[in-house]
Amino acid sequence: MNRQEKRKAQRLEKKGGAPPEIKKDTVPMMQELNINLLQPWSVPVMHTVLPPNILIPMIKLTDKLIGDSQTPSHGKKLVGQIEKELTINQEDLEKIEVSEFFHEVAKQFAIICQCQKYPRNADNIRKETWLSQILETWIVSQQPGEYNPLHMHSNCLISAVMYLKVPKFKPSLKDHRVDDDGSIIFASNVGPDTEFSQPVLSIQPAVGDFFIFGAHQLHSVNPYHCDEGDTERRSVSFNAIFKSEKLFEQQKKELSLIHISEPTRPY
Repeated sequence: MNRQEKRKAQRLEKKGGAPPEIKKDTVPMMQELNINLLQPWSVPVMHTVLPPNILIPMIKLTDKLIGDSQTPSHGKKLVGQIEKELTINQEDLEKIEVSEFFHEVAKQFAIICQCQKYPRNADNIRKETWLSQILETWIVSQQPGEYNPLHMHSNCLISAVMYLKVPKFKPSLKDHRVDDDGSIIFASNVGPDTEFSQPVLSIQPAVGDFFIFGAHQLHSVNPYHCDEGDTERRSVSFNAIFKSEKLFEQQKKELSLIHISEPTRPY
């Protein structure tokens, strides 16, 4: 034992001996840890896939509306550089029994986001009865070269898009670029790119994909090119609002009180 080792041994003796060895089984393993990733500033985008009992009726309905020259255009309300954008009436959605599904998905998105926003009140939020209203629904029948510039939706709280037809896109001309023809792009409202986040979410959709997001969420649609076959990229979007039943009833009462308290105007 050299001089340095002797001094170390003497110090340990004064402290009451050497510390016990740490056994491997006392160190918690990763699978035993309860790890939660908190994302208080995240931009929520919910994804699911349309079940066949929703997808097939929606394809048939949009086939009918696109083939009908009397279907009203929705293009005046939209920013897309797309020729064929058509209105879907709510009555048509009710006839094919898909409205309830869209309302339910919109409400689930609202509940999940409200729980994330107010985690301490999550139990009460889940117990609440939530109401939703679909304000407008439209078809986007996109063709090669057409696109939708970066935009958000106004006068609503929730927006959604579902994909009913997706053509075979040409691959990227450059090896270093991803294949993003016809992709929907979600742009972050939060901040620049970091090591732990991505400022842009690019998704090349498949038939049946259904995305729900906050109406303030910036998004765009890339143009595309096709080699052969059906070139149509068909989607259906809707805008909606939501509110808890408790708040709705409270606001109704407040409005009625305001109305009652208004002074009577002389004739």
